[in-house]
Amino acid sequence: MKRWIWLGLPVVVLAAFLLLQPRAVSKVEVLPSWTLKGMDGQTVNLTDLTGKPMVLNAWATWCGPCRREMPMLVEAAWAHPEVRFVFLNISDGPEAVRAFENELKLKIPNVLLDPEARLSDPLRIQGLPVTLFYDARGTLVNRHIGEISAAELKEQLRGFLAVSR
Repeated sequence: MKRWIWLGLPVVVLAAFLLLQPRAVSKVEVLPSWTLKGMDGQTVNLTDLTGKPMVLNAWATWCGPCRREMPMLVEAAWAHPEVRFVFLNISDGPEAVRAFENELKLKIPNVLLDPEARLSDPLRIQGLPVTLFYDARGTLVNRHIGEISAAELKEQLRGFLAVSR
């Protein structure tokens, strides 16, 4: 009888280990339904912005890499009207964003404010900047973590637009 216990124990431990593993979560990520304020004080739900491909850049005024990439991203936003660029400001208020725009001599389109960084978890943002590429249905196509160069953005947009059509 003791033999069966010693032989069966590893099987039971293995079965328990496998049963207690977290279940696989779908790898498909979609734009969360979340309401934020824009720079004009109007509220916008992220899902209302679907309908065409979207580049969502999460940034902050105090973030060095964000400051370096912002002029290039704004230029890309104006150059690609077929893509909706959304600039999700994490942790700043409208005054800080206006001062940032004035300092860099930019007019950043589609700024949404998340002063309490509540979207960090749903968007899986662990550091800034992060640039997320969504298709017209709001499904995440690609994620770029860290500062994005003009060449990388161009490549991402080319592939992103091909997938989104």
